[in-house]
Amino acid sequence: MATPHLPHAHAHAKASAAAHLTDAEILAQIPTARAAAKIGLRARSARYSVAHKTLFVTLTNGTVIGIPTAHLPALRRASPRQRSAVTVLPAGSVLHWTSLDVDLSVPALIREALGADALRSLAAGEVGKATSERKAAAARENGAKGGRPRKAE
Repeated sequence: MATPHLPHAHAHAKASAAAHLTDAEILAQIPTARAAAKIGLRARSARYSVAHKTLFVTLTNGTVIGIPTAHLPALRRASPRQRSAVTVLPAGSVLHWTSLDVDLSVPALIREALGADALRSLAAGEVGKATSERKAAAARENGAKGGRPRKAE
């Protein structure tokens, strides 16, 4: 799996730009930030277990996922001490290792932990649950005809 790598300098550029915001600009961004925080899973915390050789990430919904570092090419050659020095960037969407100059995307880690096929299956199930007026009308029409039409053989 190719894991996204965000350049270390990019994070510093964002932090530097944020230092020049006025109080009014910051306050104006709070509603958008709160809305964004509700969308998608983000990391609340992360830790490396030496005993299990696994990176554990606690998500904002309380779920804990564990990814063996053998599955993370960017961390394979790192020492246990380096792996343990993980920090969660403020938005919760990236894990960062300063000494390794490594950034890993939390959504990519979730995909790695669950597997792409499992995620597609979950997403398809959720899409199938969606309701709309069009879908309800089709169900009523099929019900009036005696149910779902049979497939042609």
